[in-house]
Amino acid sequence: MFFVPHLKNKRGVVFDVLPFPPPCTNEGQERYTGIFTSISVEVCNANDIRFLYTNGFYGKGSQSRSIPNVVYKNPSEIDLEDQETLSLGLEESFFLAYYLRVLKIVDLDNKELTWQDFLASALQVNPYFVEYVAAYLYLKSKGWVVKSGLKFAGNFLIYRKGPRFFHASFVVNVKVPSSTTHLEPKKIKGLQRIAETSDKDVLILDIDKPRDFQMQILEDIAKLNVTETIIKRFNYTSYVQTQRKI
Repeated sequence: MFFVPHLKNKRGVVFDVLPFPPPCTNEGQERYTGIFTSISVEVCNANDIRFLYTNGFYGKGSQSRSIPNVVYKNPSEIDLEDQETLSLGLEESFFLAYYLRVLKIVDLDNKELTWQDFLASALQVNPYFVEYVAAYLYLKSKGWVVKSGLKFAGNFLIYRKGPRFFHASFVVNVKVPSSTTHLEPKKIKGLQRIAETSDKDVLILDIDKPRDFQMQILEDIAKLNVTETIIKRFNYTSYVQTQRKI
């Protein structure tokens, strides 16, 4: 029996979605700017926010549930008190800045950070940041739109086409060799129950990093191996009903 990801249509705010990648990838064109706050990267310029969100659904509005106000409101309709930033996660910031090269990350003193500087700071926040970046890049390579999974007790949520069109298909949990507690049966069961309440499945990504691994260049991330496991409870009743319809 082949596994087919569940896609559930979503109703929501209507706005135009631009083709990926963001248009500022042309050589010599100004990059978008984000400020590294030690736990996230904040994009403040309204045009930068609009382009980044509508070209891949990156980040979330700092004052909204997800979609930044500037995406679906006219500038004249936004009060100064309602102006918000776009909060980018560390993994997607690293991807946008140093792999796509469309984002310039600066510190609070407006000094641009190299990828080595950002990596060192991110490792202080999350010692497994390299493994999480490998998982993020793996999911992006599969065509998924990747968002934070904190709301559903996971590391990521992944969408087909984007949260504007579908609900998330999977709650993703990143498993690294030195964090075996992630795969304790009771935690797997709890994660699965949370996912099932919102009609999602659980995807476990096992990250295998060489013992002597050191990230000297960005391409070294390819030395990490990613293995995926789908955790799904088999519903015999639903399966029989589906087979009868065929």
